[in-house]
Amino acid sequence: MPLYNTDYLSLSLERIISLTFISDPATGRRRNAVSHDAILDATYVMLEEIGFDKLSLEGVAARAGVGKATIYRWWSSKSALAMEALLRAVDPLPPIGDSGSARRDIEDHITRLAQLLRGKSGRVVREMIALAQFDDETKRIFNDSYLEPRRSALVEALRRGAQRGEFRDGLDLNLVFDLLYAPLLQRLLTGSAGIEEHQINAQLNLVLSSIALEHPLTQ
Repeated sequence: MPLYNTDYLSLSLERIISLTFISDPATGRRRNAVSHDAILDATYVMLEEIGFDKLSLEGVAARAGVGKATIYRWWSSKSALAMEALLRAVDPLPPIGDSGSARRDIEDHITRLAQLLRGKSGRVVREMIALAQFDDETKRIFNDSYLEPRRSALVEALRRGAQRGEFRDGLDLNLVFDLLYAPLLQRLLTGSAGIEEHQINAQLNLVLSSIALEHPLTQ
């Protein structure tokens, strides 16, 4: 009779492995979760301390207590590593609820987004957009991990509003997303204008009124 339950041992080992390793979606390689987190933590701290220009993969490896080969194996470039570290620091996507009024839900979402961009998140997003200009990989990471989830959520709310008769049919919903998000990001990048509440309210009224039905079917 065995001294231990082999099925239980197998399940336990699978659980340990699943907690220890994570999958890299870009390469399919498995990353040790502890080392992965240590590298990203070290990268973010060093970005704060010395900036991107002075950041080196060798320095990150020493700070994280891992070998340089580990970083080179998991990230294609310094900018890709920095982008992933910044993504972990940005605030989560403000949820878009379903109150029965898509317009009200969108207004609430954009207002909360603007609040986040006025704080630490704004600085982090500005740095991510700058990094996205370095190469196609960092641009892909930014688009896939930051911009596209926000686009999908907002487009779905706009589609819901059109289906309920709040907004006009046949709209280019991706263009409406751009009209709602682009002014925030442009002001964040250039500092040409603020993103205070009264400015956001004026922008929301301009964009959403332009796509609303004259006599909405729902209130």
